[in-house]
Amino acid sequence: MASLERIISLGPWGGLGGDHWSYRASGGITEIVLHVEGNIKSISFKDASGLVSGTFGGRGNDPNDRGEQKKIEIQWPSEYLKSISGTYGSYKGLLVITSLSFITNLTTYGPFGTAPGETFSIPIADRAVVGFHGRCGYYLDALGIFVTPANSHGSISVGQWGGPGGDPFSFRVGSWIKEIIVHEGTNIKSLSFKDGNDQEYGKFGGNNANDTGEERRVLINWPSEHLISISGTYGNFSTLLTITSLSFTTNRATYGPFGTGSGTPFSIPINNNTVVGFHGRAGHYLDAIGIFVKPETTI
Repeated sequence: MASLERIISLGPWGGLGGDHWSYRASGGITEIVLHVEGNIKSISFKDASGLVSGTFGGRGNDPNDRGEQKKIEIQWPSEYLKSISGTYGSYKGLLVITSLSFITNLTTYGPFGTAPGETFSIPIADRAVVGFHGRCGYYLDALGIFVTPANSHGSISVGQWGGPGGDPFSFRVGSWIKEIIVHEGTNIKSLSFKDGNDQEYGKFGGNNANDTGEERRVLINWPSEHLISISGTYGNFSTLLTITSLSFTTNRATYGPFGTGSGTPFSIPINNNTVVGFHGRAGHYLDAIGIFVKPETTI
């Protein structure tokens, strides 16, 4: 099992009800058991050592509100869980997880549940989920995942969100992200960055000389402040699928949104980690974006 300081927590998504819970597998996750009807009533897990977790959720006393059991068997080690997606919304006056899908390196299981509400997804490249966390009570109120870095940088790639146009870009900083320069309008025209060593990255996008947008600068006051996540929207602009808005979240504040906020939203709740780079696609505009994150203790 990876050491605690190398675990990266993504999420949770969902509501604030119930009690906090956390589960770490010993080896791969081999089985997931859900109770589902209308929403996710409860969830439990089994790992490669045969240990079964507790049941998270399902505390209600109504025998007619316990749902139907669904079991997922994962053929570890040739198959491994790499991400989740789902929805959260209102059920009987509570904000809870209403549907879930589980993505392995081989297939997708689900969706389980009825899927009304806000969507969430966690695009992750070639990483194994090593645990879950969230909140639960009568139902599964919120859900997030634990993943471990699998490269020498000690970081993981999250995303991308957006469209397939433009050319790919990718960078990790040697120190920390000190400055972000956004050119915005109806969408995000371009992005560039500066790290703590004053090395510059970009410009990514901005290739349309007739539509470069207005410049905005975000200054991050390291070491008391560091970038922990992003959120935004993507949608159609001038026949292209591009990033239409972006916000940058530090441990101190949120900067933005920049752009118009139209389109499909995305967000990445992350705790106790630091953004150490970006990747995506860019051409005339910023077509797609994702982040590299690593645990704070390894910065």
